Amino acid sequence: MNQAENLNEQYKITIKDRHTVAGEVSESTTQLFGDLNIAKNGYTIRFDEHEGDFAGTTTKIFVIEPNSSVRLSRGGSYGLDIVLEKGKRHNCAYDTPYGRLQMGVYAKKIDSKMNEDGGNLKFAYSLDIGGGEVSDNELEVTVKEVKQKEKE
Repeated sequence: MNQAENLNEQYKITIKDRHTVAGEVSESTTQLFGDLNIAKNGYTIRFDEHEGDFAGTTTKIFVIEPNSSVRLSRGGSYGLDIVLEKGKRHNCAYDTPYGRLQMGVYAKKIDSKMNEDGGNLKFAYSLDIGGGEVSDNELEVTVKEVKQKEKE
């Protein structure tokens, strides 16, 4: 996955994330542009990363409706492939420049309301490594169709 995928970037995507590690909470908000493709059984949100360690990679979020699963994938030095199903734990891989990290992902919540104009996806999950919980995470992804002049 890379920028050569020629995204149309017809949607403004706002990602709010909150991570709790050892009682310490960190929050951030990122805004960027990408695509939304609605299918019969769900949708895909796709965007290019432009900053930090993820710059030059494409992130994809696949959602199977109604609120049954989310798959988050990214290529590059920090490649990621996470599957979330509410109430289930999955083993997933996270690539780093130092090697591949195997972790468990347990989805606590998946809420989605999306159509061709955009919408909202919220999900919460915990990560564990070697059976020990590492973090609690919440993401809210807001998608809004934009006009070309809004992007400039």
